[in-house]
Amino acid sequence: MTTNEAPLVEVNSDEIELIDLLIVIAENLKLLIFIPLLVGLATLGFSYGMDKIYQSESMLSLEKPGLNFSGHLLSSYLKSADVLEAVASDIKFEPTQSMANRVTALRNSLQVSVGSQDQIVTLKTQAQTPEAAQELNASIWQNALKKTVPNPSELERLQIQLKAAKERLDSGNSLEAITAKALASGVTNESTSRLYSELLTSNSALLRNIVLLESQIEGLTSDNFSQQPTLPEFPIRPKKTLLAVVATLGTGLLMLLFVLARQALRSAVQNPEQANKIRRLRRSLGFKT
Repeated sequence: MTTNEAPLVEVNSDEIELIDLLIVIAENLKLLIFIPLLVGLATLGFSYGMDKIYQSESMLSLEKPGLNFSGHLLSSYLKSADVLEAVASDIKFEPTQSMANRVTALRNSLQVSVGSQDQIVTLKTQAQTPEAAQELNASIWQNALKKTVPNPSELERLQIQLKAAKERLDSGNSLEAITAKALASGVTNESTSRLYSELLTSNSALLRNIVLLESQIEGLTSDNFSQQPTLPEFPIRPKKTLLAVVATLGTGLLMLLFVLARQALRSAVQNPEQANKIRRLRRSLGFKT
């Protein structure tokens, strides 16, 4: 007589553990959903009470005849202590603080970058109102651009050169007019034509030199702006949505870890060997067993 033996069914322990895990999550689903949502909403509400930060942005091009400023040099001017001290006095920035603290706070409120190809200098300034951010940006440029003007001795030398170049140009223009009149009246010969051609070349060179000298005397100005300081419409901080999402996801992760840890402790208590280990752990941590 033969007996029919039931086939052995192998049970995958990993599948059982996965099912147990899903059951634990399902049993605590409300906890895992509603508490993170509440924290996210609370964070969103709290963010509306945080100070708003606005950012003004401006860009200045260094392209100007006769000037050879590097973007990094101008960047150092924008962040220099003497410029920021002048700015603090001009806009009455935190007047109750010491000048050193005011300069440090201003330096922390600005960002400067230089284009690697075009050498355009970008200045970003931050403040608690759009008007204050724009005013700070404009004041920094106003005081920094003064440093691109030559020092007194160099300025005097350039002005002497400029005066002499203008006098030579006036004489050249007068002689050019006389020569042109002579040519127009029919007095044409090789020497007159050559003189007129040389005068044209000389006067053009003098005019270019005058433009270069005037640029050096003037330095960089607001005419070099490729973008004037902007008046921001929206704050850059706080990022309300981002804060709420991060708070929600972070709380959800913490709640999931809490639920799994609590379930692991409950399961361990039912195992005598594991229960003994838990009691020893509680004693080591100073908890009553």
